[in-house]
Order: sequence, then C-alpha cells, then structure tokens
Amino acid sequence: MKLKELIGRIEHAVPPDWALPKDPVGLHVGDPDQEVKRVYVGLEVSSDFLKKAISQKADMLLVHHPLIFQPLKRLVENDPVQRLIRKIIKHDMALYAAHTNLDLHPEGMAKVWAKKLGCSTMHPLANKPQGRKLKITTFVPEDHLDSIREALGKAGAGVIGEYDQCSFSISGEGTFRGSEHSNPFTGNAGVFEKTTEIRLEMLLPERAKWSVVKALYEAHPYDEPAYELYILDEFCGLNQAVWIAQFDKKLSWSDFINRVSKSIPNPEFISEMRPDKRKRIQKIAISTGSGSSIVSLAANLGVDAYLTGEVGYHQLWEANESGLNTVVVGHGQSESFFAESIIPIVEQFTENITWISEG
Repeated sequence: MKLKELIGRIEHAVPPDWALPKDPVGLHVGDPDQEVKRVYVGLEVSSDFLKKAISQKADMLLVHHPLIFQPLKRLVENDPVQRLIRKIIKHDMALYAAHTNLDLHPEGMAKVWAKKLGCSTMHPLANKPQGRKLKITTFVPEDHLDSIREALGKAGAGVIGEYDQCSFSISGEGTFRGSEHSNPFTGNAGVFEKTTEIRLEMLLPERAKWSVVKALYEAHPYDEPAYELYILDEFCGLNQAVWIAQFDKKLSWSDFINRVSKSIPNPEFISEMRPDKRKRIQKIAISTGSGSSIVSLAANLGVDAYLTGEVGYHQLWEANESGLNTVVVGHGQSESFFAESIIPIVEQFTENITWISEG
C-alpha cells in the first residue's frame, strides 16, 4: 500500500482535525508514493526505538509524540532531533504522529487504561471531538439541486452525527452577465441575465474541503459555480481527554494503588497525594499524559481520585487545597498503551499491513 493511501486510512480512523490547536500531528518524514508493508508503533522516536524498528525492517514509524515540534533550519548530526530524522531518512522510513487527536479519541488510551484497572463502567466526560467544521454555500439551478447535494455528500459534506445528506436550501434570484468568451448555462453571453437559483448549504469537516470543492465543480452545470466557505467555531477541548470510570465496589486506597501499579510497566515511579484520607475509591477521573490543566476540572467532578501521568507543582498544590486525591504515574507510563490503543483503531481500515508494537 502506498504511504499516501495508508495515511488517508489512518486519518479516517483518527482524524487530524481532532488534535488541539498547534499540535503538529501527521506526516513528519516520508515520500507519499513509497510502498508501506510494515509499521512499527510506539510512544515516541528515540535511538533505541529506531534501532528496533530497523531490525524489524519497518517501512513506517507510527508514534504518539511528534518528533518535530518546531520548524527545522538544518539537519545536522550533533542535534538529537535532527540526528534521528537523518537516520529515518537514511533508512527510507516514513514517520507519522497521532498525538492529541488520539488523546481525544473515544477509543483512546484512557479507555484502555480504565479496562486495565478493572473498572466496570467508563465513558468520556464529553462527546467525541468534532474538529474544525466549515459550511459551504453555493447557488444551483433547481433541477440540479438533488444531484449536486448528492455529489457534495459523497465527497464528505452534509454529515451531522448519525445522519448524512443534511442540507438547507432556499430559492432566490441570481444575476450575471457573461463575457464574449463565456458559455452560460442559461441566457446569452454579453447580456445581463436574471435567473431563479437555489441557495444550498451543507456542513463539512475541514479535511474534506478540497474534495467537496472539486465535487462541486464536477457536478455543477455552470462554467464558474459561485461558492462560499465559512469557518465555524471549533468544538475541541481538554474535557474530551478526560474519562470517568467506576469500580464495581468501593476500594481501599491500598487496593486502588495496587490496581494502578499492576496497570503500568514501572510502578516504582508512582507518586500520590491524598488530602482526603477518609475517602474510599470507586469513581475516578483519568487523563493520560500531562494532566496539569485538568486538575481544576477534575476537582469539580465529584470523583474519589484523579489518575494521570504528569502534574506540575502548582497544580498539585491546587489539587491538595481542593481535597482531590491524585495519583501521578509518569507521563510516558500513562501513555504506554499507545500501540495497544491505536492499532485496533486503524487496522480495521487497512489490509496487507503488518503492525508491530514496540512491546
């Protein structure tokens, strides 16, 4: 399978526009036309990770943490990021990152972690992210309305939740005058014309913008179809990265910590803060990776404990003052479920690809 086709399928499963603003998800290194058969999957690129991927004869690296966060001005050997990129290129491998778009995925790592903890119920705090939405508005002859709506729908417009072909239309009057080189669908070149048109509006994800515009040009009978694209408010926030999970019974603090210890590779790095020592643990909030910005939110969710990967000093102070029992296991450890999470999500949309977990 060509890399560009594989990326299209990955991005269908884990849309890049679910990522938080300025998060550099997507393809970092690679030729879109190269063939990919073996994908090595892990948390992040490192010298050890790359060595294992090379030994596995991987064509592509799929990681959680982006390697390139800032624009590069050079590729030199004495810089750790650039050195790794040079090696990836030397071995003709592609590099793709799925970061906060996976954190916010409804089947993401927090759900996997909750299952490992033995929780009986689990659900995201908010609905799945929608990503940036656009609205396309165009003007069409009445007898072409259905065919153009269908064409835009096939290209990715008009989907709202479990419904497709969603649109709004209203009749109005359009005017035009074509030059001597024009070939108007109605009327004559060089003559000011008035015609009845239907204003058609449909929503679409930003990632489908160009495919929808292309479909409009192909389906529209006019030489130059008029259209407008509006950017709608984004619906994407950290509360979508929080999961609420419950055990089937109240646990003592030691039983809870024991479950956490068994769920991660290196339990010796667990740190805990327990301002409310009387509270038994049943309902918890889970956030993988850096959980500092979620402390204020978690403190008001009525949970018995907050479990995350990383919390800063001042946020721990806030948690303590709020009476929020907090367990921190380490950023990487809380995301050690990346391969276990993303492989089942993407492999259902691919074939003839070998997915290899860092393990």
